[in-house]
Amino acid sequence: MLPVTICDKEFYGEKIKQAEKLIGERDADDIHLLALSLKLGCPVWSNDKDFAELGIKVYTTLDLIKRL
Repeated sequence: MLPVTICDKEFYGEKIKQAEKLIGERDADDIHLLALSLKLGCPVWSNDKDFAELGIKVYTTLDLIKRL
């Protein structure tokens, strides 16, 4: 099992504007996930192509399965 931590918007709120500039026009639904990734400095687990070429590491489900 993977550990899960729930983060409120207040935790990553300072990164929302940056995330909105990076991905807002592609898919506004992804802004909060990107903001959290930027705040934590960690990769994103997603199969969504909208995260490509944003300067963050993205792992697909297949990538993670291969690593496990």
